[in-house]
Amino acid sequence: MTAPLPALVLLFLVAQAGGFSAAWAETFPTKPLRIVVPYPISGPTDIRGISRMSRSYRLVASNAPPAISDALARIVAQSLRVNTSAPVRLERQPGGGTTRGAMTVARAAADGHTLLLASNATMVINPHYFRGVEYDPVRDFVPVSALATMPFVLMAGAGLLAETPQSLISWLKLRPGEINYGTSGEGSTGHLAGELFRRMAGVDIVHAPFNGGVAALNGLAQSQVSLVFAAMPLVLAYHPSEHFRPLAVTSPRRYERLPRVPTLAESGLAGFEIEGWYGLFVPAGSPPVARAWLRERVSAAIAEPAVQADLLMLGLEPASMTIERFATRILTEQEKWGPVLRASRIPIKSGES
Repeated sequence: MTAPLPALVLLFLVAQAGGFSAAWAETFPTKPLRIVVPYPISGPTDIRGISRMSRSYRLVASNAPPAISDALARIVAQSLRVNTSAPVRLERQPGGGTTRGAMTVARAAADGHTLLLASNATMVINPHYFRGVEYDPVRDFVPVSALATMPFVLMAGAGLLAETPQSLISWLKLRPGEINYGTSGEGSTGHLAGELFRRMAGVDIVHAPFNGGVAALNGLAQSQVSLVFAAMPLVLAYHPSEHFRPLAVTSPRRYERLPRVPTLAESGLAGFEIEGWYGLFVPAGSPPVARAWLRERVSAAIAEPAVQADLLMLGLEPASMTIERFATRILTEQEKWGPVLRASRIPIKSGES
């Protein structure tokens, strides 16, 4: 067995490592930086929508806000271009509910030059909800910086008579299994919010996944569903609307731009709290100095008043948490939501693996 190193030798190695890191940091990046954006043009996160059949859908889609992931990717790219001559490329890799892009980064060289723009769907929901996910968020990635958080809103169709969350719950309990709620897709944050609402409120409602948030709101406007758990940026784009109205927010406190809309926690569901979030990640094993270089620039950009104002206008809350708090949040949410997600999985059909 190798003998333990003397304390002085350890101190020397630490000092040498620090000197090497400082020198290495001066030359980082040494090649183009690549930001993988694992979201499609339309989908659970990119909420602009796609051309579809109905007139109301066209009206909704034409007013949809810019894609959230695109807006955040541009902010990150611009921040990384500061004081460096290295090119910064945005690379869209949709597929598998963000798992394709995540796998690309997990398998990339751990040198800090390949980054993943990810949400809680990628790092918390997917590994527990979808079978066959090949990456492990803790084993394969290291967080660089939190970017933004995003509340969700429980939306009701114009024809639904319930005016408050409490009256809605009472109404739903009289109609077990009869009422559908829409979301932007299977395994989305809205889906998780709906499952949490179903369990905590003790109601029997049926999930109706759509191809993106715009499609879900269109379904609500056309009475295909009675309720929708929608991302705040999408809600703000149409509020007020004759087709649907907000009943409650899923965040721990009321949202500044919807001050009259209560939280579900204050509406009788104590402890109800769920938000989407976005962050930047690199492959596990990436050098700490590279992560520090990236974090310094991204954090400075998110702290800019103009950037914060833009994010707030989109319906996002600029992230202010430390990297330690961000990493802890990811682990805590995995422990909290893992059992709920696994219990909500679609049963495997006969013959599937």
